[in-house]
Amino acid sequence: MRDRFGLGLRLAAWGVPLALLLTVMVFPQIEIWLTRSFFDADLRVFPFRVAPLGEFVRKILPIFLFALAIAIALLGAVAAVRRRPLWGIGPRVAVYLLACLALGPGLAVNVVLKDNWGRPRPSTIAEFSGPKTYVRPFVLSDQCNDNCSFSSGHAALGFWAVAFALLAPPRRRQLSVAAALLFGSLVGLARIAQGGHFLSDVLVSGLLVSGLCLWLHRSMIRNAGFLPGKKTGPASL
Repeated sequence: MRDRFGLGLRLAAWGVPLALLLTVMVFPQIEIWLTRSFFDADLRVFPFRVAPLGEFVRKILPIFLFALAIAIALLGAVAAVRRRPLWGIGPRVAVYLLACLALGPGLAVNVVLKDNWGRPRPSTIAEFSGPKTYVRPFVLSDQCNDNCSFSSGHAALGFWAVAFALLAPPRRRQLSVAAALLFGSLVGLARIAQGGHFLSDVLVSGLLVSGLCLWLHRSMIRNAGFLPGKKTGPASL
């Protein structure tokens, strides 16, 4: 039963998003249709953009997550001085969690993709009363200069939860990863509902960040390949 659950989780984490992304690349009208379901054609607005929950996801959630990152850095520093984990956070775990955030949502999504791909956001294209033209995923465009639609920064932050889930005890790890993927997906859905991102933006962020978290966990935690110290010693964790 456990193996079946693990296989199902891997399929949900990789197979389903990849299949959806490939489908959207071939039939882009799918993500336009999904976005249209949240658009009020009479008022020409995305109502969820100004809804309290939508405002929380867009403005407050990133602040909370960055505050969490600062707390992790402080805990890791204190743990290094005391040479023992503090509330389950040691130097190695702190560096791992911060690396997942910095390299995934930070470098890959916000620096490399969002500031260079030029994809206009849904709320700015003609289908939703905007002046710009829809651009397929992975296609470079000059319609946006920075902080563009591809890929989703908020969803990437949501999928950072996978880094924490991978630290769960083995018996709970698969369920924790499933919950983390659901959390990231809901954050992404909220941004779609606000007209801030397309479905493909969320899928790319999810695949990129969760894959990076898995690789860093294997390298830095499971195999201890990047940092010195014993794999299970308290000072190294």
